[in-house]
Amino acid sequence: MSQDLYNDQWINIDGNYIHKTAIVFPNVKLGKGNWIGAYTVIGSNGEIRGKNQNEFEGFVTIGDNNVISELVTIQRPFECTSTVIGSNNIIMAHAHVGHDVVIGDNCEICTHAVIGGYTTIKDGVKLKLGVTVRNRLVIGMGALIGLGSVVTKDIQDNAVAYGNPARER
Repeated sequence: MSQDLYNDQWINIDGNYIHKTAIVFPNVKLGKGNWIGAYTVIGSNGEIRGKNQNEFEGFVTIGDNNVISELVTIQRPFECTSTVIGSNNIIMAHAHVGHDVVIGDNCEICTHAVIGGYTTIKDGVKLKLGVTVRNRLVIGMGALIGLGSVVTKDIQDNAVAYGNPARER
């Protein structure tokens, strides 16, 4: 059968394909050529103890040609002007990107990865299945964080790190 059975499930907005069940808040600025999967939520407020939900402001800025799979959450910033997702990234199902996070270009954020608030993920980083990155860290350019690792310290450029806690090898 050559008919595309799911074609009516996608909305094309300025060259971005967004599943009808996704929630993209008005504070989201999208580039071109992005795919946003089912039940994804982009632009919701984060959670910070002692802060009112009405205090979150700013935007989620997403570059071009990203694949953001189903059930991904990307929070809007609290203090900075933008939570940023660069270009040519893949963010797989069930991943979470916290408030005030910056993700560079050409990154791979695998299924069930969790990125805490105020974190910077530089270009070319790969966070493998189930990685947890605590808040306020920097993951260096080209780093690879292995399956199920828990990152509690900054990771240097081009490092391979894994374990709980993750250690550079």
